[in-house]
Amino acid sequence: MKKGQERAKSEKNTGTVIRIMIIIAFVLFVILITRMAISYYSSIVKKDLAYEGRLVDQINISGLVLYEYDSYEEILNHSLIKTSKEGSRAGVNSLIGSLADIDNPLYKELEDVNKQILIMQQLYQINTGVLSKDIELIDMQIKNNLLTLSSLLNENRIADAVEQKKNIDSLHEYKMDLMSGNNQRQLQIDSLYIRQNELRQAMASDVTDIFCVNSGYVTYNMHNGQQNHTYVSMSSLYPEDIKANITIDQAYQDSTVIKVATSKKFHIATVLSSADAARIKDIKGLKIYVNTSGLDFEVEITNIIIGNSAEGETVVFFETDNMLSSLVSIGRFDGLLIIKEYTGLKIPISAIHNYKYMAFQQTKIALIKGISVKFVDIDVLYSDDTYAIVEDSDDIYSFKAYDYYILEPDKVSDGDVIN
Repeated sequence: MKKGQERAKSEKNTGTVIRIMIIIAFVLFVILITRMAISYYSSIVKKDLAYEGRLVDQINISGLVLYEYDSYEEILNHSLIKTSKEGSRAGVNSLIGSLADIDNPLYKELEDVNKQILIMQQLYQINTGVLSKDIELIDMQIKNNLLTLSSLLNENRIADAVEQKKNIDSLHEYKMDLMSGNNQRQLQIDSLYIRQNELRQAMASDVTDIFCVNSGYVTYNMHNGQQNHTYVSMSSLYPEDIKANITIDQAYQDSTVIKVATSKKFHIATVLSSADAARIKDIKGLKIYVNTSGLDFEVEITNIIIGNSAEGETVVFFETDNMLSSLVSIGRFDGLLIIKEYTGLKIPISAIHNYKYMAFQQTKIALIKGISVKFVDIDVLYSDDTYAIVEDSDDIYSFKAYDYYILEPDKVSDGDVIN
C-alpha cells in the first residue's frame, strides 16, 4: 500500500514537472516567435524621425513690369551723364541728367567725376545722424550685397561680381571710418562735387541739363518695346501676345535716355495656366520674388486683375505699390509667385497612408508607439511632388516632432510589433 502511494506521488510529481516544462517551452516559443516577428518587421520596414519643416506653394513665372512714365530724349553728338542714383525718387525740377558734347575735351573728365559721385552716393548714402543706427543699416546693406554677389557668381557674371565685391569692401571701410570718427569719405564726396561744378561751368553751352517735369522714380535702363510696357497698352492682350513681349530679344534702338515713372502703382504682367489663375485670383497676401539681373527682392501684391484667356492659359496682372524703386529698372524678369508658406511636420508623401485617396478617405501616419505600430489620423495642409506638411487630427493619439514613423505604411498593419 505504501509503495503504491509513493508510486502515485512520484507520477504526480513527474506530471507537474512535465507541465512546468511545457509551460516554459511555450513561453520560450512565444518569446522566440515574438523576436522573430520583431526581427522580420524590423527588416522589412523603414522608419524615420519626424521634424518641423517648411514648404512653399509657388509658381515659376516670367513677367513684364508696367508703368506710365515721362521720357527724355538724346541729343545728337551728346552723351548722357547720369546725375541721379538708379531707382531714386526725383521731385519736380530735380536735375536727373546732363547731355554733354562728346567733342568737348572736358567731357571725359566730367563723365568720370559723375560716375565717382554716383558710386560714393550709393555706397555712403547711410547717414541718419545716429552712429549705432548707421552701423546697423550698413551691416544690413552688406548682407544684401553678399546675397547679390552670390547670385552673380551663380550666373557666372564674373565682372559684375568683382564690382559687387569692391562695393562690399567699400562698405566695410565706411563702417570702420564711422566707428573711428574718420570723415575722409565725406571730404572725398565734397571735393568731387566741387570739381563737377568747375567742369560744368567750363563746358558751359556744351552741357544741356535735364530736369524732372513730374516727380517719380528715375531709371536709365532702357528696354526694347518699352513704349508698350503700360497697363493701358497691354490690358486687352492675349497670352500669346504677352509671351511674345516677354521673350522679345532685340537690342534697344530708341532715342529715350531717361525715364521717370510717374505711376503711383505698377503692374506686373504674366501668363499662368487658367487653373492657376482661377486658384489665386481671390487669395490675399501674394508675393512675387524677383531674381534677375543681379537683383533679389520681394514684392507684395495689392490687387489681382485677370485678363484674357486662350488655350488653357490666362493673362494675369499683379498690382503693387511697393518696391517701385527696384521694379522701375526692370523690363522683363524671371521669378517666383509666392502663394503661401506652410510650416509644420514635414514628411514624405510616400509615408502617408491613403494619400492618393485623401479626397474621400482619412489620411493616416503609421507611428511607432512603444514596440508596436499605431495608425494615427493626420490632415495634409500642403504637399508637392515629394513632401507634405501635416498635422495630427487624431482624438486619442498625437503626432509630434521626433516621433518615429514608418516610411512605407502599406507594409505594416495596426498593432504590428516593431523593434
